Amino acid sequence: MARKQAENYGEIRRRIMACAATEFARQGYAATSIADLARANGVSRGLLYHYFASKEALLQEMLNSHLDMMLDAATEAAAEGRTPQDRFRSTIRTIVAINAGSRDLQVVLLHDLQNLGTAERAEIVGKQRRIIAVLRDLIRDCDQTRRITSRTLMAQTMMCVGMINYTYLWYDPAGPVGPEEYADMVADTYLAGLEADRS
Repeated sequence: MARKQAENYGEIRRRIMACAATEFARQGYAATSIADLARANGVSRGLLYHYFASKEALLQEMLNSHLDMMLDAATEAAAEGRTPQDRFRSTIRTIVAINAGSRDLQVVLLHDLQNLGTAERAEIVGKQRRIIAVLRDLIRDCDQTRRITSRTLMAQTMMCVGMINYTYLWYDPAGPVGPEEYADMVADTYLAGLEADRS
């Protein structure tokens, strides 16, 4: 007989994904067993399988949910503000805030994506590219003097992405520089580079 779905089914799934992200970030996806995940969540293996069919399904939904949320937030932020520079700052603040609050997910996304199947990985990579495209379009719009060419636009975009995506290696959001201040530092530095007189 099938197990009856709990009223807080979605909440429990989100809690399992958050706990699993911590375990995957701490010891790696491959080294983390279903037994480890069940123990970390304080549930049986059978109950864990009630919420996720497999460890790979858990990883897939974890990353998809995270990127769906980030894409929606970045797209919304990119529409806020009167000028391209305002929209760029808003988007950088949004992405930095998300990254600061989801370090474990950033680690898993950057290190464990290859553990998914080809089709599942392609779906997630597609969402990553859509987020990058939001930044790319903003950077192009901020380039008032048209110094960035079609040849260099993606390199410029990925340089900016590197400033905000790899903070998990060193950045402590509870340290002396908070997420919003760090986001403004990134935006100031990047925009100053675009606006600098290179004549």
